[in-house]
Amino acid sequence: MYMYDLNSLRKEFPVLSKCVYLDSASTSQTPRCSVDAMCEYFFEYAANHGRGAHHLARKTTEKYEETRARLGRFLNVSPDHLIFTKNTTDSVNTVANGLSWKRGDEIITTWLEHHSNLLPWMMLKKKGVRVKIVSHEHGYLNPRTIDEAITKKTRLIAVTHMPNILGTVQPVDEIGRIAHDAGVPLLVDGAQSVGHFPVDVTHIDYLAIPGHKGLLGPQGTGALYMKDPESLECSVYGGGMVGSVSHKRVEFLPPPSRFEPGTPNIPGVIGLGPAIDLVCSLGVRNIHLHERDLGNRMHKGLEEIPGVTVYSPPGTGVVSFNIAGQNPNECARMLDEHRRICVRSGMHCAEPLASSYHCEGTIRASVGCYTVPAEVDALIESVRALTEREKAVESR
Repeated sequence: MYMYDLNSLRKEFPVLSKCVYLDSASTSQTPRCSVDAMCEYFFEYAANHGRGAHHLARKTTEKYEETRARLGRFLNVSPDHLIFTKNTTDSVNTVANGLSWKRGDEIITTWLEHHSNLLPWMMLKKKGVRVKIVSHEHGYLNPRTIDEAITKKTRLIAVTHMPNILGTVQPVDEIGRIAHDAGVPLLVDGAQSVGHFPVDVTHIDYLAIPGHKGLLGPQGTGALYMKDPESLECSVYGGGMVGSVSHKRVEFLPPPSRFEPGTPNIPGVIGLGPAIDLVCSLGVRNIHLHERDLGNRMHKGLEEIPGVTVYSPPGTGVVSFNIAGQNPNECARMLDEHRRICVRSGMHCAEPLASSYHCEGTIRASVGCYTVPAEVDALIESVRALTEREKAVESR
């Protein structure tokens, strides 16, 4: 039994009638309500936000800030602690470039990370920062391992909430408590968690948020939650972030304006608002249960096919697998060409994790709130057909 009407929901996403879309971990489809809001902006009141006294500018500013308020309610945080960014990558880099680093400082991260939560820290080595990368146990972080890595020089702990290859949910609450007991802030990469299951920021200092995945918003939108906005320095400078400028001094505006110089992605942010409302109307817990059940269905079906190796554990809507003797990129291409099934293949911008399985990457199928069981079954049957095709070739 579904907690929401899937048939009605799918009408918000016309593209779903043309393919089997199983690539939501890369980007979700964008609902009509979001596209309509962006079109309304362009056709009815397009202007710059916060930069004019005329009625178009006032309405643009109002709509832009409405989205910030919606996101604040969604996360149960003050809107003033949220800044809009381009994506999760931009959010992580805002923290990496906003903290004041000195030679000898240490940061702890993990081998589960997407490149976006690994490369910014590795680049800090140029400043003499030591990067400690801890291991995992079958896709799960052991908080004790992180606790043992903390020293008096640790400045930050940066971990994924859910790695994009495995879909394993990490114990960020416990990691956060350990970090705070040691006086160390915690950054969480929420690319695969926000909008997919409830996220509690109580023990999180920085949460990197994508707009275009679990929140169903447009691409090019994201946000950063900061428990203490004063903990970061600005890393990008320009108009809209200052109250006064003279040849002697600069007076910056308070957050969040201080961190949003220049003209932002106004239509994208405005389109994100109704998408958040849609997620709220479905209920994040309902979405989690729906995606978990579909993931379990997919996991069971794929695991029963001889020659298929499934890397993800049950209980997640992200399932990575391979077919023996077949290149994952070629398999993904064939699934698309023959059945219009859209999956992701390769290293998934997480090469250290993917390489640990001693393969040329994986095929990754990921569900969304709008996925139906028939689509999962179509993938399973198509993969079965690919394995039988491989057997037929080998028997010649």
